[in-house]
Amino acid sequence: MFDFKNVGGFVFDCDGTLLDTIGAWDEAEEELFSQIGPMTQEQENEIHAAPIERAAEILHERYGVGASSADVLDHFDNFLIPYYGEKANPMVGAIEFVRAARSHGIPCVVVSSSPRRYLEAGLRRAGILDCFSALISTDEVGASKQDFAIYEVAEHELGCNRDCIWAVDDAPYAIAVMHEFGMNTICVGHRHSEFAELDIETLAELLA
Repeated sequence: MFDFKNVGGFVFDCDGTLLDTIGAWDEAEEELFSQIGPMTQEQENEIHAAPIERAAEILHERYGVGASSADVLDHFDNFLIPYYGEKANPMVGAIEFVRAARSHGIPCVVVSSSPRRYLEAGLRRAGILDCFSALISTDEVGASKQDFAIYEVAEHELGCNRDCIWAVDDAPYAIAVMHEFGMNTICVGHRHSEFAELDIETLAELLA
């Protein structure tokens, strides 16, 4: 059982952490990435961490994907907005853990590379949108999840020191950045991180 005592706030990633949407992103990206060929993990991390408008620019300008960056962005929106609003399911234990945090009076925010329009649709469908005091999207902040700047926004929103914040993510690159920033980190899913204080498969494990 996770000890909520002395936790000042939670930072949650959305995709693959709160919502089971990674497969939908993979499907949306498949057609685009097939125009590029094999990519390194570093190249994929740069695209996944960036604001979606910047990711679309990178795909078009650097790799020649789509007729324009707007064309790439339309491709994502046309596929993903209906998915988040109509099909996205919560990850195992996500709803229960978020509600447990709120029952202890702990403020929660989301930090995500997905745009607000996706986050609101998916979290509303899951019934936990009102559990978050802020949805912090890379496109609105203008910084990627590889930058400290977006976590500074989260720290300000939560109103507590970063060493009292627990950050939950399924991406090892994000866990590494948040660890370096000074947050406590929880890595969920099948991709483990040496920088995580807790390394788990699902959030349900923390409530057992």
